Amino acid sequence: MNSTPEIREDIPREFVQEWDLAQDPDAVQCPFHAAKKLHDGPDIFYNLTFDLRNQGQAGNWVVTRRALQKEILQNPAVFSSHRIAGFSALLGEDWPLVPLEIDPPEHADYRALVNPLFSPGEVNDLEESVRQSAIDLIDKAKKEGECEFMQAFGRPFPVGVFMRLMGLPLEEMPTFLQWEEDILRGKSIEARAQAAGSIKDYLLELIAKRRKNPTGDLVSFAVRGKINGQPIPEDHILGLCFLLFVGGLDTVAAVLGFTFKELATHPEQQSALRKNPDLTMSAVEEYLRAFGVVTTSRFLTRDFEFHGFNFRKGDRVSITTGLASRDDMAYERPDEIDFHRRDVRNLTLSAGPHRCLGSHLARREFMVALQEWMKRVPEFRIKGGQTPIVHSTGVWGVDYLPLVW
Repeated sequence: MNSTPEIREDIPREFVQEWDLAQDPDAVQCPFHAAKKLHDGPDIFYNLTFDLRNQGQAGNWVVTRRALQKEILQNPAVFSSHRIAGFSALLGEDWPLVPLEIDPPEHADYRALVNPLFSPGEVNDLEESVRQSAIDLIDKAKKEGECEFMQAFGRPFPVGVFMRLMGLPLEEMPTFLQWEEDILRGKSIEARAQAAGSIKDYLLELIAKRRKNPTGDLVSFAVRGKINGQPIPEDHILGLCFLLFVGGLDTVAAVLGFTFKELATHPEQQSALRKNPDLTMSAVEEYLRAFGVVTTSRFLTRDFEFHGFNFRKGDRVSITTGLASRDDMAYERPDEIDFHRRDVRNLTLSAGPHRCLGSHLARREFMVALQEWMKRVPEFRIKGGQTPIVHSTGVWGVDYLPLVW
């Protein structure tokens, strides 16, 4: 593994720097404000900081503006998703997350296969059970007059919904969340590899069970699925189930955490949603706009000039959606929450062919969470003497959010 980045002679020194958000003390308070400091510098730069998630490479390009990130995400012919997560590589293997790590045209076949599972119609059919799950969790927390939000609702609500879709036992949630934490934010390659192996072994056993006794869950669907009339290859079944597992355990919970942290410190936002529930969908889009939590990447398929910079074949480009969320070239007053904002187009759920597979479900979960919480819980705030804890590695998120009402 090369931890020493190449000093690129073709890049002017003013466009080369070392940036590690996790080392910025301001990120402990708010990773969005801390990352936004990059907007005072070049819109594109070469980052020398080594990252465990960087496929064993040191050095990568960073693009800081929404328009530039969107341009990359919408050009898969040049900016490839091939092995961007690299979970199989942690195990010394070479199977892709499906369809995330597959490029067009093959990618289209797999999206056509799985898109109906998360269509608006399917999400409509799920809403009643999603809403009841939210109500049950909220009512349980409400009795206490306070809660640690992430443990009481922020994680178990969206994670529980997805675990039921996957046919996973809810009592295993703590184990799955720990695997997720280790694979995304483990302190070493070894820790991440161990988590990847645990997830893989669990899924292979589950796939074998569903092959013998299929049910109506997503794993059974993957086992029975066909592409162009042919069964899905075994490694692609694993890759599809692995992506669904990892993708369903973190992102929505992370956005919910930052949203309720914002609400807890801005009672006027709570009041607006309670007085006018019709604002809820606008609020959902605005919070999604403000809280991009995912950092993804792309690899160059060929040498390519991008806005005056010479990207080389094999170069990695890092796309931190939290930077797009606070881009003052894309939004007026990007740090303010405005339920009446006209342009809430965002990259929080990505763009281009790899736009989030579960985006409709994510929005519905978010809407239901806001509706039911505002309906059932009085004005809430951060518990006195307590400080929320956030993280800014992997998928940005909230680890600890003590609320009282």
